[in-house]
Amino acid sequence: ARAVKYEDPLGHALEAAKLGVITGGGTQMGKGDTIAWVGIDLALADLDGAVQFTRHRLRELGAPTGSVLEYRVGDQKVSVEIA
Repeated sequence: ARAVKYEDPLGHALEAAKLGVITGGGTQMGKGDTIAWVGIDLALADLDGAVQFTRHRLRELGAPTGSVLEYRVGDQKVSVEIA
């Protein structure tokens, strides 16, 4: 379900804008049938523009409140709120 809801449309949008590609993803299940979190791995061509584009597109796709993008710039870990 993660791929259909987020990965596929985000991947198509990133490729069409020539900002990056999806390189992988995963889902961490919680107790019972709940989903604790999902991850989507990206390779981005233009970090600043692609991060803003990705945030906007994930909001459009319904990313839940509290969702974040996590990435590294050199040795620095960065976390940016999506929704």
